[in-house]
Amino acid sequence: MKHAEILLTGIVQGVGFRPFVKRTALHHGIKGYVENREFGVKIIASVQKNDIEEFLLDILNNAPAVSTILTHSIKYLEHDLQKFTTFEIAPSKKKGEISALIPPDIATCDKCAQEIIDKDDRHFSYPFTNCTNCGPRFSIIQSIPYDRKNTTMKKFIMCDDCNREYTTVADRRYHAQPNACPKCGPELRLIEVVDESPVVTERREKAFDKTVSLLKNGEIVAIKGIGGYHLVCNALKKEVVEKLRKLKYRPQKPFALMARDIETIEDYCEIHECEKEMLEGQQKPIVLLNKTNEILEHIAPGVKDLGFMLPYTPLHYLLFKHFQLLVFTSGNISEEALENKDDYAYQNLANITKYYLSYNREIFNRIDDSIVTFAETKQILIRKARGFVPKPINIKKGDGKPQIFAAGADMKGSFGLTKENIFLGSQYLGDLAFASNTKFYKESLEYFQSIFEMKPEVVIADSHPNYFSTRFAQDFAEEKELPVHYIQHHKAHIYSVMAENDLENVLGVSFDGTGYGDDGNIWGGEFFIVKNIECERFAHLNYLPMVSGERAAKEPWRMALIYLFKYFPDVIDTIIPTATFPQRDMILHQLLNDSVRLQTSSMGRFFDAVASLIDVCQYNSYEGEAPMKLEAFADEKYSEYYHYDFNKQQSLIEVPLIIKGIVEDILEERSKKYISSKFHFTIAKMVFDLCTKMKNESGIDAVALSGGVFQNVVLVNMIKRVFSGSSFKLFWNEKVPPNDAGIALGQVYSFLLKSR
Repeated sequence: MKHAEILLTGIVQGVGFRPFVKRTALHHGIKGYVENREFGVKIIASVQKNDIEEFLLDILNNAPAVSTILTHSIKYLEHDLQKFTTFEIAPSKKKGEISALIPPDIATCDKCAQEIIDKDDRHFSYPFTNCTNCGPRFSIIQSIPYDRKNTTMKKFIMCDDCNREYTTVADRRYHAQPNACPKCGPELRLIEVVDESPVVTERREKAFDKTVSLLKNGEIVAIKGIGGYHLVCNALKKEVVEKLRKLKYRPQKPFALMARDIETIEDYCEIHECEKEMLEGQQKPIVLLNKTNEILEHIAPGVKDLGFMLPYTPLHYLLFKHFQLLVFTSGNISEEALENKDDYAYQNLANITKYYLSYNREIFNRIDDSIVTFAETKQILIRKARGFVPKPINIKKGDGKPQIFAAGADMKGSFGLTKENIFLGSQYLGDLAFASNTKFYKESLEYFQSIFEMKPEVVIADSHPNYFSTRFAQDFAEEKELPVHYIQHHKAHIYSVMAENDLENVLGVSFDGTGYGDDGNIWGGEFFIVKNIECERFAHLNYLPMVSGERAAKEPWRMALIYLFKYFPDVIDTIIPTATFPQRDMILHQLLNDSVRLQTSSMGRFFDAVASLIDVCQYNSYEGEAPMKLEAFADEKYSEYYHYDFNKQQSLIEVPLIIKGIVEDILEERSKKYISSKFHFTIAKMVFDLCTKMKNESGIDAVALSGGVFQNVVLVNMIKRVFSGSSFKLFWNEKVPPNDAGIALGQVYSFLLKSR
């Protein structure tokens, strides 16, 4: 008889792992115990040697779907241990520095969903039903090891029935830490704000029934979810949706929708198999789907997609016994942080609603809904949050390296921390130009450092001197007497793709709206060669004067005017008349005097300009509106293109011929679909042409593409088509968003490569 110690690291707490190990051990006739430890899970197993290895193989092959095993080891023990008569779950222990990981929040499983609609089940209609396979995790965990006493469920003492489930090996609620029922768990409360004071008007079933009635009568209700509040209303009542738009200061930006089932979504969108799997899976993010009709145009005006999700909590399932379709948008004032504290929600959302369906369990970590889209079968994360955070990313080059704090960027805030070969990225934190989001940033960093016992030894920041994240990183480094390193924004985009795919030499294509360049200009249309650690800027879109600064990003007509002034001034009066754009002449005066020093090579601003030229969008009411509306007119199967020049001596991609071609098509009254499709394909061809030039110079055939522009599914699919049949290998972000929220991973990887 042998005794073996098996150690497992990764997401192995909070996912029913110990009960799974016990059931597996009993199946193999193994005696011993399993316990949660500061590093993950420890198993002591007593059995013949071959049987232990078969036991471990069974664990690795059949671990709970929501777990992630990063490392595993077996050590045979020489010293005698006590004789075990059974296999038990031992109390959790902590003997060293924490390195265990915690799971994301998990959507309600099918069995729990069935119980809440079964009148004979004790969980019938209970909106907080969960088991070891589903329910809140990240949002309620306060510390590790993951035990009930270390969560916001600690104040709810399990009743006899729940405790029996919790202690019965064969039960799926065996050691389910948030286990609860109507007798002992959290309860619903409907709060109405009366004379600026919140008043509990109903509880439990009555609170739910009143909420249903309010929604049916056209009211907007703030509903507390797993990670924060949602603002909810009837999606089919246009007047209610318009009221929400007005009150939330969100005139055009699409709202997220929650539907009863896949069949409901199919009434409005096409769904491919990969999208269906994501909608119905354990993460249940918002999935962007192609519209098939205009019935819900008021939900997402002018864009090609609708963002749908399916119910992912018991409360959602109960709601959708009464509704087929509801708006489920983030509970915040536009651009501000998601509301998760009841008192703050009553105060900050008061202009939108006076009704709040809440409950008496604290949300310890706020986290918004994730957003996913697909280019064919390739997943593109738009927002990484619920269901995906805090899943680790393994970076092989991190072994033996110092712990790192990567501050990320500002537009879509998200930091990252490393320990050994693990990168942990934060949830989406919003635009760090807003004070509530910077507070959210600081809170989240403090939590990640605390719960994972991370002690950064190196700090990395964006090279933009005026970013909040950069200034914060500098202050953090100064306070803790740590070295701080900087990496240029667009280079970090490329390194993020390299990190995901363990690459060292690549051709990099980095397209986005803005980012501080090494020469002090605003970059965003960049081509790089990364070889032997060095990252060389090979080419970029030709610079144009950035008149009006940030206003040019909010008003695309300004960029259109700049392009016309530079390359086709004769048509300015026709396309951008003073009567429509009264500030036009002021900008022209600045251009004529050559008084603008700041220049931009941004591909995002190029898309803005084209959207304006063909009158798709003149004012961005939300970030990316103009490119999204331009994309809606594009046909990804299109293959005509505009011409452009490449000035090799100056490394410039010169676009006058593109502007000339677009203007000629406008004057010939070509359709918006024709021009948009042709422009998109031109950019796809440009990427291929420049990569071919870079390959000829470097010998590299791996291409890393990143930046917010690559959230454009039409462009991505066109690029894939143009490159098909070539010797190039394309790599994209899949584990982090290609937008600014993926920057932290690239910051880390650039440092690791250069510090070898």
